[in-house]
Amino acid sequence: MKGEKKGNLKFLWEIFKPYTPFMLFAILGGIIESLALAGLAFIIKNIIDDVFIAKDTKALEFVVLAVIVIAFFKELGYFMRDYLYPLAIFKVLRKLRADIYNRILNAEPSFFMKNNIGDILSRITNDLEAFNKTIRLLSVNLVTQIFTVIAMIGVLIYRDVQLFLIFVISVPFLALALNYFGNKRKKYSQRLRESFADFTQHMNQILTGIEVVKLFNRRLFLDLFKKINQKLYHRQKKDSFYETTYLAIVEFIAYMATAAIILYGGFRIIKGELTTGEFFSFLGGVVILINAFQVLQRGAVQIKALDPIVERIRYLLSIPQEEDRGIEFEGLKESIEYRNVNLVIKDIHILRGIDLKIFKGEKLGIVGLTGSGKSTMVKILPAIVKNYTGEVLLDGVELRNFSVSSLRKKIGMVSQDVFIFNDTVRNNLLIANPEASEEEIIEAIKKAKAEFVFKLENGLDTVLGEKGSRLSGGERQRLSIARVFLKKPDILIIDEGTSALDVQTEEEVIKNIFNEFKDNTILMITHRLRILEKTERIIVVDKGKIVEEGTEEELMKKKGVFYRFIQISGEG
Repeated sequence: MKGEKKGNLKFLWEIFKPYTPFMLFAILGGIIESLALAGLAFIIKNIIDDVFIAKDTKALEFVVLAVIVIAFFKELGYFMRDYLYPLAIFKVLRKLRADIYNRILNAEPSFFMKNNIGDILSRITNDLEAFNKTIRLLSVNLVTQIFTVIAMIGVLIYRDVQLFLIFVISVPFLALALNYFGNKRKKYSQRLRESFADFTQHMNQILTGIEVVKLFNRRLFLDLFKKINQKLYHRQKKDSFYETTYLAIVEFIAYMATAAIILYGGFRIIKGELTTGEFFSFLGGVVILINAFQVLQRGAVQIKALDPIVERIRYLLSIPQEEDRGIEFEGLKESIEYRNVNLVIKDIHILRGIDLKIFKGEKLGIVGLTGSGKSTMVKILPAIVKNYTGEVLLDGVELRNFSVSSLRKKIGMVSQDVFIFNDTVRNNLLIANPEASEEEIIEAIKKAKAEFVFKLENGLDTVLGEKGSRLSGGERQRLSIARVFLKKPDILIIDEGTSALDVQTEEEVIKNIFNEFKDNTILMITHRLRILEKTERIIVVDKGKIVEEGTEEELMKKKGVFYRFIQISGEG
């Protein structure tokens, strides 16, 4: 735990280090404000003894001028502290968001298979906001209060050592309260972060699958949400309870100390050992000191709560990154070859001894039941799936020896599940080729039979909504195919990428694809016989193995797995 805390402090130092000038001026502002507060407490004696009791006009003029000067410096210090410090935090948050975004974009694909998306979202949103709120209560504010405490202690000792000793007696009780409630706060702060992550994950699932939710019995979802919501409420309640109880106890101890000071100070005024001005100057200093102590104690509690937040943010900044190094893949010249390729994910055998050779320019059909491993097999080529054993050779060179970016530049993929960004049609297409001209975009749209975009209210500049909510499944697939025409990949993978199209549109799109990429290698996963007829060779994948291979005519004559598959699909 000590190592983690030291790591958290080092992390905080590193992210704030570039903004040291802002921090130093903010600290200077805090010091100025502290000294001004000490000055206000100090001149209370003059106000009471010299003005109210002695009725000295010159003293009145001096006090008024002093109050104005002190007030000016106090507010100047306040401005420097409360503007420059948050500004430094905003700059840090901007950089953290950018760093996390880049880490996610460059993350190893396997990271997302092993981690809960809701938890990742919670860390990016809830935890960064919690970091913002918590860190603003700390650092410069604590430094300000430390200087305030030092200055006030100096004023109090100067005014009356005996009264000050009464205040000192309360300090151990404040320390005990801090230790107990601070540990409780840290514990429930961690649990609260976890509950927020669970809540975010559940809401993400519900919003993503709202159509499915509506079609089935909602009771299961309601029961699950009730448990998540109740746990979140319970942890919020505990977190708030320990923070509020702690502050209440601290204030009670402070009031007891103040009462003792008033009692003892009152007796000394009556005996003539202390003037009224000196007593109220001391009492004013105590009030300021108690307030400073409360801020320090609250900050100490917040430091305990900050630890788990920082750890969760640091986790995002340590996401395993893809290393984009190796040979530049300039396009397929001879063949793709799988040699005894195996893949195990979470003790499940996805691929088993895959041996396959695909020649440049070949049109290969891939058939198999859902879960047979066919999609995983082709995702190895653009390095979406990496942790395989065996070899995958591109022109005799192992796939892992090529740089990831060069592979993905030359490999295009159209999937059944198309992701559309909440952006314009134009920008959804330009991600395939940012340099594409208007003419190239229009040509790609026509080849993909996606002319429907021209009928949208703003044409290519129409925003398509969250995940392309304004489009049908077929329309989303046609946009995805238009991306491929813009990208012009050397190797094209189509994974049920036309499954949502009607028969006529599908035939026209497939015809355009085969014409456009007649010299390129195409791997096409489909169960539709009319598409497979256009391929030169078909492989059948079952339970992670290639069980049959040949032309459509050869496989139908065998009356084996492929034949049965076609009969079941109703295409035979």
